[in-house]
Amino acid sequence: MNSSPADCQQRLVICGVSDLERQCGQDITHLITISNPGAPCSKPNGFIGEHLQLWFGDVVSEEDARQCRTKAPTVEDVRAGVEFFRKAWLQPKSKLLVSCDYGASRSPALAYVGIADQLGSGHESEALRLILQIRPEAVPNSLVVRLGDTFMSRRGALLEPLTLLYAQINEEISKFRRS
Repeated sequence: MNSSPADCQQRLVICGVSDLERQCGQDITHLITISNPGAPCSKPNGFIGEHLQLWFGDVVSEEDARQCRTKAPTVEDVRAGVEFFRKAWLQPKSKLLVSCDYGASRSPALAYVGIADQLGSGHESEALRLILQIRPEAVPNSLVVRLGDTFMSRRGALLEPLTLLYAQINEEISKFRRS
């Protein structure tokens, strides 16, 4: 294990673009922003830390991207995010913020992949629990997670906890519909 869960929780922030300015004023040293292709860069004015801008839509497949007229995330996008995450984590006092439009799908997914990388193989469930503690409303994008699983050669281990989360959400929706 490269990092402790407590360390990860103290050094990672996930938010939507509406909260980006405020969060960047909280000792953030590294920033990953994920925007839809064609949207303006979402780096806040005055942010002087290291920044990675990624451009892809919140879609779950290439077909979904075509239908939504956007770009799907790629392994290269996830690789860039993980490598940026690793570089940030090498600096003991760094604090990383990952942001997308709402902080609900793409940014929690990339943060999940990054934390799973830091915790090491076999700690995927713990990594997802950490993401949900940091951002309780998160529903990580399955394509970003699948690409991270491929990039890190986890053989489906990143997808297992996500599948359980999706099943739990679907069960809650079913209960709501029945009531």
